[in-house]
Order: sequence, then C-alpha cells, then structure tokens
Amino acid sequence: MRDKQIFLWINLLIWLFIQEVNGQNKIHGTVLDANGKYPLIGASVMIEETSQGSITDAHGGFEITNVIFPVQLKISFVGYETIILNVKEYPADFIVRLIEKPQELKEIVVSAFEGSKRLKEIPASVANVGFREIERYNLTSPQQALNTLPGVKLESTTIGRYSLKIRGGNLGDIGHDDGYKTYWNGIPVTLASGGLPLGQFDYGSVETMTIIKGPSGSIYGSGLSGVLLLENRKPSYKQSSIQTDFFGGSYGTYRYGLTFTTGGQNSDVRLQYSNVHTDGYREEAASDNKYVNLNARFFPNEKQSLSLIAQYVDRSYGIPGNLTAEQVAEDPRQSTFSRELDNGLRGKNMLIGASHTLRFGKGWENNTSFSYQVYEGNFLIGNQYFTVADRNITTAFSLRTATTYNFKGLFGNHAKWIFGAEYTRGINEFNEFGNGFESAIVSARTATDRSVLGFSQLEFELPKDITLTLGASFNNFRLDFQERLLPMENPYFSKEVNDFSPRIALTKKISEGLFLYTNVSKGFAPPPRGAIDNNGTQLNFNLESTKGWNKELGIRGNTFSGQFFYDIALYKLDVKDVILPRVSSNLQGIELIVNENAGAINRSGIEVRTEYLVRLRPESKFSKVGVFSSYTYMNHRFETYNTIETDQNGQTTEISFNGKHVPGIHPHTLVSGLDLVSKYGVYLNGTYSFYDAVYLNNSNAISDNAYQLVDVKIGFKNSLNTNCYLDVFVGGNNLLNTSYSSTHQYNSSFGAYYDPAPGRNFYSGVNIKYTF
Repeated sequence: MRDKQIFLWINLLIWLFIQEVNGQNKIHGTVLDANGKYPLIGASVMIEETSQGSITDAHGGFEITNVIFPVQLKISFVGYETIILNVKEYPADFIVRLIEKPQELKEIVVSAFEGSKRLKEIPASVANVGFREIERYNLTSPQQALNTLPGVKLESTTIGRYSLKIRGGNLGDIGHDDGYKTYWNGIPVTLASGGLPLGQFDYGSVETMTIIKGPSGSIYGSGLSGVLLLENRKPSYKQSSIQTDFFGGSYGTYRYGLTFTTGGQNSDVRLQYSNVHTDGYREEAASDNKYVNLNARFFPNEKQSLSLIAQYVDRSYGIPGNLTAEQVAEDPRQSTFSRELDNGLRGKNMLIGASHTLRFGKGWENNTSFSYQVYEGNFLIGNQYFTVADRNITTAFSLRTATTYNFKGLFGNHAKWIFGAEYTRGINEFNEFGNGFESAIVSARTATDRSVLGFSQLEFELPKDITLTLGASFNNFRLDFQERLLPMENPYFSKEVNDFSPRIALTKKISEGLFLYTNVSKGFAPPPRGAIDNNGTQLNFNLESTKGWNKELGIRGNTFSGQFFYDIALYKLDVKDVILPRVSSNLQGIELIVNENAGAINRSGIEVRTEYLVRLRPESKFSKVGVFSSYTYMNHRFETYNTIETDQNGQTTEISFNGKHVPGIHPHTLVSGLDLVSKYGVYLNGTYSFYDAVYLNNSNAISDNAYQLVDVKIGFKNSLNTNCYLDVFVGGNNLLNTSYSSTHQYNSSFGAYYDPAPGRNFYSGVNIKYTF
C-alpha cells in the first residue's frame, strides 16, 4: 500500500513537471498597432525557418506551442513593418506593436472620427500624407507633400509662414477664416479662436498628416473646411537609434537635426532637435526656426496606453509684403517694408500634452487628452509711411474625452457608439505700440476665447454590406474682450453663439476592392474677434457663425490585383451667413469697412486621386516603379454678395458680386508624380504641377496667370550594414524657372496682389541613422 502511494506521488510530480515544461515551451501574446490603441486581427506570427506559427485572433492574441528556445519570431501584417525578434526564453508578458508601412493605398489605416479604419471604408473624403511622402521632397516644409493631395493647397511666403486651404477655405477676409481644427496624436492643439500656425511643427518628427475634407463638426466642432490630424513618428519596437540629417539649398536654406529614439515592450521615447533656416528669396523673407520635440508612450498593460508630447519652438520669419505688377517687373525680390525695421514675427511657443487610452468591460474604450500651450511673440512691419508694432502673450488649455462602446446592434451586426466632450479656453494679452517697440503703448487688450463641444455618434453595420453613421454635436463659443487703454465707446464686450452640427453618412461595400460612400453634414465657423471689433475700428455685435450644409458622394477602389488605386469625390457646400467686409463710407479716399453676415457662397468640386504600382518581375533591376496623379476641379461662386462704394463726396453706388468667382480659387489643378527605386538603393522622385489662372478680386476684373512646376529629386538610400542606414540626395525645384506668385493679397486697394516665388533652385542633403 505504501509503495503504491509513493508510486502515485512520483507520477503526480512527473505530470506536474511535464505541464510546467510544456507551459514554458510555448509563446503567447498580443499584437497591437504602433499606438497601442487597437489589436491587429489576422497578423502572422511565425518561427523563422519552420512551419510553426499562429494567426492573431479578434483580440490580437496568439499562441505557439512546443517551442524550443531560443527562436527568431517573425511578426507581419499587411500595411505594417515586419519585425523579427530574438526570443531566448519564455516571455512572461509578450506584447508587440507594429508600425504602419503602407505599400498599397488600399491598406492604409486612418484614425478619424474617433476610430481606426482602412481608408477605403471611411464614409468621408480623407487624404493622407505619410513620412515617405514628406521625405519624398525635404523636411524643411510640408508644402510640396501636402500639395499632392486633391482639394488641398498649402501656400507659403517663407519657411514657417503658411496658409493651408482645404477645398478653398481659409481665405482670410473672403469668408473670414472659415478654416480647420488640428489634433496631434489625438490631442486638441487648436486655440479656441480657431488658429494654430503650422510653422509650429517640425515636419521631420511627423509620421502622418491626415486631412478630413469638409465639415466634420459632428465629432470635432467648428471648422467648415476640415480637420488636420497629425501623428508623430514612432520608435521601432525593441530598438534604439541615433539619427542625424542635414539639408542645404539655394537662398541660404538649411536644416540640421539630431534624433534619439528607443523602443521597448512597455514604453518608448523619441527626442528630436532641429534647426531650419532660410535667408529667403525676397528681401525681408528670412526665417529661423529651432525645435525641440519630446514624445513618449507607456503601455502598463494591453488595456492601457499613455502618450506624452512636449515641444519648445523658437521661431521667426520676415514679411516682405505684397507687390504691384509694376514692382514685380522692376524687381520681384524687393520688399515693400523698410529693411531697417527688421520686419516680421518673432515668437516662442511651449506646448505640453498627454493622452490616455483605457479599454474596459466588454467593448468599452475611453480616450482622454489635454494640452497646455504658451506663446509669446512680437510683430513689426513698417516703412516711411507707417509702423505697426505689437506684442502678445497667448495661453491656451484644451481637454477632450471620447468613450467608445462596441456592441451588437441591428440584425445582430456590429455597432459602435461614440460620445464625449471637448473644452478649450484661450487668453490673449495684446499690446500695441505707437511707433515701434521703443514708443509708448497706445492700446492694451485682453481677449478670452472659450469653446465647449458635446458630441455623439452611432455607427451600424446593416445587411447588404451597408454601414450607417449618425452623429451630431452641440457647440457653445464665447468671446470676452476688454480694451484697457484706448478710448472706445465699448471698451468691454462679450459675444456668445450656439451651433448644432449634425451628420449622416452611408458606406456600401460593392466588393473587397470597391466602396461607395455618401454623407450630408452641417458645419460652422464662429465669428473671429477681428471681425467683431474690426481690429479696433468698429464693433459688430450682430455677427453670427458662418454655416454651411455639405453634400458629398465618393467612390474608392483598387483593381489589377491591388496595383491601381482610385479615390473620387464630388462635393457641394452651400455656405450661408458668410462674414464679408462691406464698404460703409469713404473718408478722404480711405474706405471704411464694416463686417457683416452679408453673403452666401456656393462651393462645388471634384477631387480625383489615382496611384499605380507596376508589378515587377524578380529579375527586374527595380524594387518599385509607381506613378500617382491628383486632379481638383473647383467652382466656388458668390451666391449673394452686395455692397456699396462711397466716394469722397459721399455719393454711393450699389455693387453686386452675385455669380462671381470667389478670388483665390484655382478652377483646375493637376499634380502628377513618378517614383523609381532600384534594387541597389538609387531612387528618383519627379513631380509635375499645374495650377490654373486665379481671380484676385471680387469683381473678377483682375487675375493671375496659370503656371506649371517641375520638381526632381535623385538619391541613394540603403543599409551600409545591419546597424547603419544612409540616405544622400540632390534635387531641384521649379526646374522650368516659372515666374509665379506663391501667395496673393486679394482685393488689394493699391494693386499690391503679388508675392513672387523663387525661380529655379537646388538643394542636397544627407541622412544617417545608426541602430543598436
């Protein structure tokens, strides 16, 4: 009996030992996207040089049994970087995060409307630029990369001084800044007043720029033109690196940067310093920008992630002013302002922010983020006739929270409910000097902007591969203004507006390679302070938000086994209560302007994006041959815009611009490109751009000519060994030496419409990266 008990105990111990060994001889873990926000379903996890492996489940989980350590684990997913990990022993907590590497546009995953989907499944017109598109040109500016997108044009007078037009919006006085909102890693960074200079960002640290075109107020609030979503570059998984880059070009343009990254299982960090400078093509157009960026992410477990951003920017740029046609013919590089005054803007900005994602319960997820920024700047322009000098300090705080609940909805199909809120408050302290910064302060103003947004959205998967989206938001905007020094009839005033923004969208999957979508949405843009107080000359208390209904129809698809991708969108945006300047009187030849909700604008257009990747044979000397093309047609006209013209004798004349083209809109734009990459690392990027003639005033009496541009970049990029990567290149812009204006001043009283752009110019650069 005793021997039998000993025998049983021995067998039990052997069984437990075997179970322990078997437990140690398996690998199980989770594969997530680089942001750690959602699992990658169907990712391949294989042991190198064997047939052992697994496919991740609906939660991104996988398990491989009967593993003999050490092994090399290859993890791959379509559209993401493939990684190979050396696993020496049983890992206790195995979480892998893959970085996006879209080889085909059909597989690009876009984070928009508080969710992540493949681009072709999103029921809205969305354009995406990745780091490869930015790097395709150079890292000093995002202008050329963004201008390859249909419906998008970024204008620039010098590095750091940008104006982004999405579907012709953001035209200043013509529509009074009906622009867009900006989010960085999902963190709101737009001021409550609606402004955020794009020059604040170093584009060497940007991984993707996603633009949602058209009103998106049901989730994001104000903005008739769209939304800009930025994501910073991510460190590679379980890898550290040091990278340096240098760029030098015409007109004293250069950039140098130094970057350190390290990526681990539970955290990663990216620290970057860069300096971007140009003497400028025109006099008084010099620009100097210094950036320090810190991005860190922490993953306590597979249900939580924390993202931190910190940025310090010291930047300045000159303002050469606009020229008349006669001045352009005389000397296109001259400035209209005095060189002795050091004209332009000088400013420093600090931004910190954080975002926390938590998955809890069954199908629940919450993302909460905040940002705080401080800006201090001086602005100075002048000549022998006048001087404008002001100094301002702006502080802003933003808080956003969004909760997502995934559940079974109608017909037992998947459904999603998103709800949340956003709060932004900014304070601007503004001092204006009488005649330069050495003179007395003549005006001291404080403006406080506050916006509150509450939103809710439901998404249902219906039969017949149809997805229905219903969303809406309620928005409250308040402006408080106080003048403490300058005598005014109303030294203190407040303005508050409320807006409701609904949206309905449908997506129909025809096949895996063909999707149709349509949506109807309402957008709005609150009246800006400059329109309400007319820059201190007259108060306009009756101004309301500019509003517009947008109708959109689109088709996305791919054919020829995924080699050819197309994205076509048609839109019609009817904008009402447009804030437009109207001439109210004339004082000794100087027109006095009053801003009113005086007009309506009809915007309609067609946007087409195509890309074709050539299928290469194994014996080909090329690893990539691709072409792309973007075409934009815009027909933007005043439906209603009546004003008066008053001469010095007080005689008035009624003027109607009804039916006229809105100034600043190119009716036709075409951008095409060619990319060649050889197996030896030599590459060529070529771009051709055509911009149609553009009207410069409301009466359409004056226009600027159409123009064409050709840009080429040639380089060599390859790994010198397992640890060192090299990219060296040369390039040229505007190789046709076309004369054109980079920006315009619309409706100029003195005919100073033009800001001439550089002619033919060249550059070269090098990028070296060492990993360890």
